[in-house]
Amino acid sequence: MGKTMVLLATARAATESGTRLLRAGGVQFEADVSYSGLNQALLPLRGMLDRLSDTHRDAIQVALGFGTGSPPERLLVSNAALALLQEAAVESPVLLVVDDLPWIDRASAAVFGFIARRLSGSRLSFLAASRTGADGFFESGGLPSYELPPLDAASATRLVDMRFPGLARQVRQRLLDTAQGTPLALLGLPGTLRADQRTALEALPTVLPLSRRLQSLFVSRIRNLLSATTPYATARRDRRHDDGPGSGQAAHGPRASGAWCCRPD
Repeated sequence: MGKTMVLLATARAATESGTRLLRAGGVQFEADVSYSGLNQALLPLRGMLDRLSDTHRDAIQVALGFGTGSPPERLLVSNAALALLQEAAVESPVLLVVDDLPWIDRASAAVFGFIARRLSGSRLSFLAASRTGADGFFESGGLPSYELPPLDAASATRLVDMRFPGLARQVRQRLLDTAQGTPLALLGLPGTLRADQRTALEALPTVLPLSRRLQSLFVSRIRNLLSATTPYATARRDRRHDDGPGSGQAAHGPRASGAWCCRPD
C-alpha cells in the first residue's frame, strides 16, 4: 500500500474503536499560508475553544483566522493547540493524521512537531506521512518512523488484477516491470492507456505515458534534484574556468534526503 492508504486504513481502524479523528493534508497552494494546516486539523474543535483559558483562546483564534489581533508567538500557539487537543481527548482518544507533510506550511509544521513530542501519558496520538525524498519544514527529531517499502511482486500483481482485471498478460507484465512495486504507478499507469493498448490490440509506446498525478510527483522530484545538484554543477563549471591549480573552491555533491512517517506514540 502507498502512504495515503496506510493513513486511511489506520484512521478507519481508529474511528471504529471510538477514537476521534482529526485530519490535515498539505497542498502546494496553501504552503505559504501560515497555520493553514493547523486550521484544517483543529476546525472540528472550534466549539471547544471556550474551554481554554483566555490567553490560549485568543492566541488560537488569531492563529486560525477566527479572530483579529497581533500575531501570537508560536510557542503560545503551540501550547494553545495542545491544550485544545487535550480538552477533546477528555471525551475520547484523539488521533491527529497529517498527510503530505512537505506541503504543510512552516508555522503548522512547527506546531505539529511540538505536539508530537508531548503525547506521553495522554490520550492523543499523531500519525503523519511524507513521500520519499521530499523535504519540508517538519523536523522528526527522533520521533518513531517507518519507511514503506515497495510492494513485492505478488502484492503488486494482486493490486493490478483487482483494479484492472481486463489487462492482457503482456501489458500487465510491462506495467509491473515499469512500476517496480510503487502503488501510485501501479494504479496510475493503466489509466493512461487506450482500450486497445490495454488488451494488446495496439502496441504500447516505448515510454509509457504518465497520469497528471504522476507527472506532478516527478516534476517535484526533478526540481528537488536540480536544487540539490546545482551547487555541484556550478562548482564544476567554476573549476573548468580556473586559471590554475588551487584557484577555485572545492565542489560539493548533492546531499541525500530521507523519508519518514511518524506513528502514534
